[in-house]
Amino acid sequence: MFFKKKIPVEDYCTSSLSALLAKEREATWEHLRVACNDIQFTSVEAQLYYTHLKVVFIQLMLIAIAKNCNMDVSFAAHVFVMNYLKNHGLSEISENSKGYSEAFASSYTDGVRQMVVHFASQLSTAPMKEETLERLYVEFYAILKAFFDDFKSMKLTASR
Repeated sequence: MFFKKKIPVEDYCTSSLSALLAKEREATWEHLRVACNDIQFTSVEAQLYYTHLKVVFIQLMLIAIAKNCNMDVSFAAHVFVMNYLKNHGLSEISENSKGYSEAFASSYTDGVRQMVVHFASQLSTAPMKEETLERLYVEFYAILKAFFDDFKSMKLTASR
């Protein structure tokens, strides 16, 4: 019989957030922008772009936790993440999270697609290429899949 490794939700969130906030990640994000070859996307100010990608990443992590864990763990994750962001001076991330959460919840069929639409609208007043939006859609789903894959081998626990 296969048993999942139990991990405190705070440890999982800390590890995920540390990886997300590593400066090296920005180079990967820049490669994505260049690969899209979209003037509306590449002209976005870098820090604004990074902030919104961080918000998307965190929201996808919290969605995966909510879908795979009980309400206590999900609530603990939300509280931990908001405190983590506050304690690390990243209030701009938590300030932008509501829009992405609402975008995801606005669709009964594909919340990730709505997150892409919201992302594009927050970064540019002019429309991005359809190919860019599709690429972002694929990238966002890849992030979500990675989180779901984590839960195949582990189970998060609340520390109460």
